[in-house]
Amino acid sequence: MKIFLVIPTIRNLDFLKAWSDAFADCHILIVEDGPKKTVRVPQTPQKEALHYCWEDIRRDFGRYEWIFPRKNAGIRSYGFWKAYTLGADIIITLDDDCYPAEDRFVKQHLDNLSRKAPHGWVNTYPHPDFVYTRGIPYGIREARPVMISHGLWTNKIDLDGKTEIQHPNLNLPTYSPFLQFIPQHAYFPMCSMNLAFRREVTPLMYFSLMGADPEGALWGYDRFDDIWAGIFAKKIIDHLGWSVVNGSPFVEHRKASDPHKNLRKEKRGIGVNELLWKKVDEVRLTKKTPAECYVELAQNVRFPRGTYFERLREAMVYWGSLFHE
Repeated sequence: MKIFLVIPTIRNLDFLKAWSDAFADCHILIVEDGPKKTVRVPQTPQKEALHYCWEDIRRDFGRYEWIFPRKNAGIRSYGFWKAYTLGADIIITLDDDCYPAEDRFVKQHLDNLSRKAPHGWVNTYPHPDFVYTRGIPYGIREARPVMISHGLWTNKIDLDGKTEIQHPNLNLPTYSPFLQFIPQHAYFPMCSMNLAFRREVTPLMYFSLMGADPEGALWGYDRFDDIWAGIFAKKIIDHLGWSVVNGSPFVEHRKASDPHKNLRKEKRGIGVNELLWKKVDEVRLTKKTPAECYVELAQNVRFPRGTYFERLREAMVYWGSLFHE
């Protein structure tokens, strides 16, 4: 099994030293959000890291390089595509301000992705070994393969700027390990700082145009790249009869961003976010593969009017076309 760890970054990667040999079985893939490779990758027990930057995106995608945002963590989608082309079976992505909080980080994600979720029922006890409580029918307990493992965080949890300003000292201790399946036909706020997924769903893991384009022009939206990707992905995962698991493994998040700056970045997207999931939910999917479903969704969702969403639709359709066999 080939496991790739994708890390987008603009800063040094000394945080990797804290992980010791946790990633010894992973191919580490760094996507530097800059025109040249300037970030120093520390010596670790892992395999030699693969290191990419804007130059590599331009070389690989030419006139379509614009589909990968600049000055935004959504640039990690390039790393997902690269890992896919290199034969990844499992792709894990981690932010560079995340540190170990549980043992078995990689193994837990792998275990999660080997699970199957129940159909039509929700277990009332989120036990990490999926011990089902009395009354849940045995015949529905392993109905839907897990395709996304959504890990969580201690210390600084994933908050929007407004909430973090309201609760500036909200630091959470380590939780006991737990796992829960995200119910079918329900959405969830997918955070990319601690996330793993199977190769099959890479066509769903395109992170929306945020930050700036290759020429430095702002797209006008920010900090919803993973959230909107999660909406699109969950719609298709439900259609295909798959599932998402949430919980362990945890990481310690030592947040590096400023909540006031984040609030300004999020301002324009908040209103769209209130409605986007409803528009996605309206779409009737008919296709049978993740890539085909992704293109079908992109072509049929009723986005808000405007140049940004026309470009986003174009980017999504092109991304989906990369995975047609």
